[in-house]
Amino acid sequence: MYCPVPKVATKTLLTVMLYMHVRDISEHLDNNWTNVDAARARMEQMINISVFLQDLRQNGITIPEEEEPKSLAAFLRIYLNILRFGSINGTSSSPPVNPWRLRFTFAFPYLRLHSLSNLSQIFSPSYTRAIFVRHPFERLASAYKERIATLTKDRIQPEPEYDAMREMICRRRNLNKEVPQSSQKRDGCKGTIPSFEDFIRYILVNKDKSGVVAKMNYHWQPYSVLCQVCKFQYNFIGKYETFNDHFIYFLKRFNLSDWNIQKPNGASGLTKWDYQKFYLTLPDELICQLLRLYDEDFRFFNYRVDDYINRPTLIQNCK
Repeated sequence: MYCPVPKVATKTLLTVMLYMHVRDISEHLDNNWTNVDAARARMEQMINISVFLQDLRQNGITIPEEEEPKSLAAFLRIYLNILRFGSINGTSSSPPVNPWRLRFTFAFPYLRLHSLSNLSQIFSPSYTRAIFVRHPFERLASAYKERIATLTKDRIQPEPEYDAMREMICRRRNLNKEVPQSSQKRDGCKGTIPSFEDFIRYILVNKDKSGVVAKMNYHWQPYSVLCQVCKFQYNFIGKYETFNDHFIYFLKRFNLSDWNIQKPNGASGLTKWDYQKFYLTLPDELICQLLRLYDEDFRFFNYRVDDYINRPTLIQNCK
């Protein structure tokens, strides 16, 4: 299993994590079917492998007829070579393939563990459990910048979920400020970018009520909840702040030292100071609420609050 990480790290790790996921599946198909959800596994066994092969060929992968796999397990072994080496046997050369353009990539998650009622299975050494984390306040500011403060016209792909959220924040602000209905223009919130403070107030609404944090958007939901840190014994915990070093160590840790390490993609270009500035004018009451929301993330991953908040007295009084 793999818990989400910042965008720049995710784009670098996706293929590696997919490889490890498929490798875990393949090993359990070969060695231990009891760890696989039987009903969903039967669905996988009925998959038409020839369609998968056609998908690969259309993406430039050479697969001689005499080497075509006849079973799901054999297909997965070939796919592992493609992910790691770019070819079915690790020797012949094929053009680089983007696994996220392959239709069958999204079929593999149907192979799941029975349930979390028996955690001993997922805690076994044969399953990989990795998480990469980021400073809670930088992660939060980054989520605002990427998801809320960037309009559709400036995105590569539309994200209607965040367009709707942006308008909801705007309307909530107008209601809280008791803006007269008559003075509110129709669609006045459309295309409006809320302030960072308005965004923070929005995500903190009812946060102390039962179940609210559990349903929070995963871009700012605490890692302690999102990744179930107290339940899962992660094999590896890396940090965004030292991603390059941790990624190399990660590859060594899981016997992937010969992986083709490419330059990380997707960096926002923002500095630490760019993120710190978001908190300079944030009211004390909101800072305290954020500290309580992300308390476990700060403690579990040894992050310092004063890296982003220079208010020593406030920090002490919030606790």
